[in-house]
Amino acid sequence: MNPPSGRDEGLLDALRELFDRSPPPSRVVEAAKESFAWRTVDAELAELTNDSLVDQPAGPTRGRPDHRALTFEAPDLVIELEVVMSGRRRRLLGQLVPAQAAQIEVSQPGATVTVEADAAGRFSVPSLESRPARLCCRLAGRGLVCTEWVLL
Repeated sequence: MNPPSGRDEGLLDALRELFDRSPPPSRVVEAAKESFAWRTVDAELAELTNDSLVDQPAGPTRGRPDHRALTFEAPDLVIELEVVMSGRRRRLLGQLVPAQAAQIEVSQPGATVTVEADAAGRFSVPSLESRPARLCCRLAGRGLVCTEWVLL
């Protein structure tokens, strides 16, 4: 890891000032601590490699403003998600690559939804809240692969 640059230090100072003025709710701090502590226990981590909200250029695009694309990668597995946004509700459409059946658990603070990915690796979660979430995929012969936490 590289030491912070002057630009990074300025950003960190601005973030410190923001959190000093308006600290996050205690339940958010606790959820963050818990998620970090458990992120590698008995599970392989799939890292976020693409987020259309961050990785697309600013300004008008051909993408739909109510859709977001996320890609998570682990060795030998890619989890592609389309997040369909409707107010504070979210619908997930997912694809496992390579295609395979799996059990998918979507966790949010205080709730977990379990769905099945079909043999083509496709799955959907009809209704989630706009809150932090992570997916854990139970794969035959491989074990558990979990994504990083991401705000939906």
